[in-house]
This record gives sequence, C-alpha cells and structure tokens, in this order.
Amino acid sequence: MRSTRWQLAMYGGAIALSLTVGQPWFITYWLLPLAVGQPVLRFILLAEHTGCTENGNALTNTRTTLTVWPIRLLMWNMPFHAEHHLYASVPFHALPQAHAQLAGVFSQIAPGYVAVNRQIVADFGRAA
Repeated sequence: MRSTRWQLAMYGGAIALSLTVGQPWFITYWLLPLAVGQPVLRFILLAEHTGCTENGNALTNTRTTLTVWPIRLLMWNMPFHAEHHLYASVPFHALPQAHAQLAGVFSQIAPGYVAVNRQIVADFGRAA
C-alpha cells in the first residue's frame, strides 16, 4: 500500500508540475508513450498466461510463444516465458537452450503471438 501511495503521489506531483509550468511533459513523456505502447504490450502479455491454468504449476500456467528472432531479441528471449517462470535464475541468453531441453514437458507452447491472440478472441464468450 505504501509503495502504491508513493507511486500515485509521484504521478500526481509530476502532473501538477507539468500543468503549473505550462509544459506538456505529462502528455509527451507519459500519456503518449502509454497510449502507443499499451496495445503492443497487451498483445504480448495476454499471450503469456491467458488460457493457461491458474495454479502454481509452472509447467501449465505459463505459455512459451515461438516467434521470430527479431522479436526474441527485442524481448530478451521472454517469449520463452514458461522456461523463465520455471527457472527464473536462467539468464535471458540461455532461455533458448532451456527450451530445447524442456519443450517436451510444457503443456502450453504456441506457434506465435498472432496465433495465441486469435485463439483468445475465438474463445470470447465461452465458459471459463
């Protein structure tokens, strides 16, 4: 609670300062990047856990998404998300090797972010 209150106070202070001095800092450096980045971030974050089990089993509650190397590079190999959750101490550059050794034990491996999000949309309205 304390951390959240401090964070909200900092946001409030930054907004107040931006408005007081008549500069668009709040819009330029927070609101605009948030509006641009959130759709892409939601597309990725939804694929990591949506449709997986909701228990503590890292073999079933997280999805590995097989994607092209530029995406893996930009995301520091986080598409190997199940491997990351199972062994959080494995450095990002070793996650592909972890996947090669562990792929057979995961229940959620998807062929890409578009495929996962299409399935999520197709599942709208179905019983949980």
